[in-house]
Amino acid sequence: MKSRLDAKQYELLVSSVKAADVAAWNRWYAAHLKETQHLRGTNVFGAHLDGADLSYLNLEGADLRFASLQGADLSYSYLKDANLEGANLFSANLWRAYLGGANLEGANPDSAHFEPAGKVKFDAVQLELLKMGSDVWNPWYAAKLCEENSNVRLYGAYLEEVSLAGLDLSGANLSYAHLEGADLRQVNLRDADLSYAHLESADLWMADLRGANLEGAELGGANMTGVKRK
Repeated sequence: MKSRLDAKQYELLVSSVKAADVAAWNRWYAAHLKETQHLRGTNVFGAHLDGADLSYLNLEGADLRFASLQGADLSYSYLKDANLEGANLFSANLWRAYLGGANLEGANPDSAHFEPAGKVKFDAVQLELLKMGSDVWNPWYAAKLCEENSNVRLYGAYLEEVSLAGLDLSGANLSYAHLEGADLRQVNLRDADLSYAHLESADLWMADLRGANLEGAELGGANMTGVKRK
């Protein structure tokens, strides 16, 4: 039995993401999960989201147990601590999806197109713009954010594993930037906007973060030795 994309479920999930609160989805899903338990073990148990476009969505903590996500686009989605127990991910696109803390017990991520976050190399054009300083970078980046960002799509600079050691990036807008594994030793990030930036495993040794906005930033595994915060 092949499941179809359920438009109502899709709209509920997306509206929850727009409200930055997946709790509404989780409450509804927990209640309706009981109604479909007779389908356990098939590829239609749970939410019917085959082929759904869920790319770039912030699905942190979302309840997707036994969901049918066959062929769904989850590229660049943020699935931290999401519950994907028993989910059908056959042919799903998980390229660059963040799955830290996600429950994948009984799921089949090996059947998906999978390239974990933090493996794509930095964008050389963005790097050169950033090196030109905040006066050049910020107007360009603000335009890109307006063009590509919305309540659910998290555009970010692609600067994974880049070397920025010693640069003056004071006041730079790096919100939602991908800086996983970046060399940020002794970088001047004073008053920079790093909100929701991905700084996992970045080296921030002796970096100046005074006045920087780190709201929602991911710092797991980052080296914060000697960082200036006050």
